[in-house]
Amino acid sequence: MSQEEMDFNNEEELLTLYDEEGNEVLYRKMLEFHHPGFEKDYVILAEEGNFSNDDEEIELIPMINMPDDDGEGGKFMPVETDEEWDMIEEVVNTQMDEPEE
Repeated sequence: MSQEEMDFNNEEELLTLYDEEGNEVLYRKMLEFHHPGFEKDYVILAEEGNFSNDDEEIELIPMINMPDDDGEGGKFMPVETDEEWDMIEEVVNTQMDEPEE
């Protein structure tokens, strides 16, 4: 599958999500893309607080963006299959390592 068939959105945007304890956590959306093979939209997030220390590697959190009934952005679901993890890892490595023009 070629990268050209996938629709990427590299616009960074901040999202407020809630952790298991109900605390607000600010995330930065690093990458958003649709994968036609899996027929899903994926979002790669990073916790905003992790950007303060340049030395640390930023932990990326891939999620599946499931639209709600009216087709709008719905809820984020965890990635569950090894095939999806492998595809996401490849996409992230390709997209994140390219130098900005």
